[in-house]
Amino acid sequence: MKRKENVNRGAPHVVDLGSRSEPTRTAILEGALRLFSRIGFEAASTRMIATEAGVHHASLRYHFADKEELWRAAIRQMFDRQREEFRTQQMENPLDPSTVEGLKEMVRRWVRYCAHHPEHAQILVHEAIADTPRLDWAVQEFVGANTERFRSVFQTHRAELRVPDPVLCSIILSSASQMTFVLSAHLRRVFETDVGKPEFVERLADALIAMLFTN
Repeated sequence: MKRKENVNRGAPHVVDLGSRSEPTRTAILEGALRLFSRIGFEAASTRMIATEAGVHHASLRYHFADKEELWRAAIRQMFDRQREEFRTQQMENPLDPSTVEGLKEMVRRWVRYCAHHPEHAQILVHEAIADTPRLDWAVQEFVGANTERFRSVFQTHRAELRVPDPVLCSIILSSASQMTFVLSAHLRRVFETDVGKPEFVERLADALIAMLFTN
């Protein structure tokens, strides 16, 4: 394996040229998502992220100039993965959101996604609490489009909603589905319930559908 010394600062570090591969970049992004979701942007250092990803810090610095660039790249990957998951589901089992049953299935798939990827909401909760420019960027680039998609289909089916307010229904869906899994440790202690179990996820989806729709 070829090796190259980085002598930019202090004692030389040995950098594995193989670490410049796409799998290494992916590992860094996945490690960043895990750490940003657990402790937030400010508390996470690039060295901590490198350790979480199982790579040398020099490899991380090769792929990403700084933590801000890494955060944005991790968020972009998170939403790219979300789009790909929903696209695959749509190809395998098409739904038609112009129908009430299609919208109900859309809600169910969203709840399942939130259960499988609590890091999605966890990262954004950190940013929302701190009210950061990073949150503005994420909303402008990704979150706004997702929110508008649900608001639009709720608007189409206002007559079938228990509360005919598309914005309020979107807020209820987002809050109940995402925060349930963000607060999984808390809910496990309080209710002795594992909200990550598939049967609970389906019960939550059923409950939200019953709460949102008249029939």
